Amino acid sequence: MKRDGQVNNTLLILKGSLLAVIITLLCFIVFAIIMKFANLGEDVIGPVNQVIRVISIAIGSALPAKVSKNKGWIKGAITGGLYIVWAFVISILFSNHVSFDSILLSDVLLGFIVGAIGGIIGVNI
Repeated sequence: MKRDGQVNNTLLILKGSLLAVIITLLCFIVFAIIMKFANLGEDVIGPVNQVIRVISIAIGSALPAKVSKNKGWIKGAITGGLYIVWAFVISILFSNHVSFDSILLSDVLLGFIVGAIGGIIGVNI
């Protein structure tokens, strides 16, 4: 019986991380369209990128926590970490460049911290 719960939790975390990636991609497309027509400066790209990622991770991390109703911060943190892995793989596919630097480390921390917060919120919704 315990194994079924682990499989269910794994699937919930996987779904949550993929939901976060999909939200991110959709928001990036909308933002690109806005950038095209609104003549916004390039200096807004970084902050908007971070806001989109934080919101996506929080929403994706809330899903497994809300459904399972326990250990939200752990499930959220794992979901956020998995989101960063997906984002890293997608980045490699599109840029053919791999760099293990402080930016990647900050992204990993962002994923775990925001994911844990999203999981806490998800359990309490």
